[in-house]
Amino acid sequence: MRQTVLLSCLVSMDVMFGSDHMVWPETIERSINVKNEAPFLSEAQKRDILYHNAARFLRLNETVIARHHGR
Repeated sequence: MRQTVLLSCLVSMDVMFGSDHMVWPETIERSINVKNEAPFLSEAQKRDILYHNAARFLRLNETVIARHHGR
């Protein structure tokens, strides 16, 4: 259990979803589904992995982030 909690905390802060699966584009959906089905990740952590960690890494400003979210 402690390993799962530790992994959950580390993943949330340090992991970004990325893909260079152009050879097998059908695996992108499966990769996202695996992450979405991870029972030890909260919804906020899943959003961090798919978007927010990359936005922070790329230093996107609030205007760009709002545009990406259709606001």
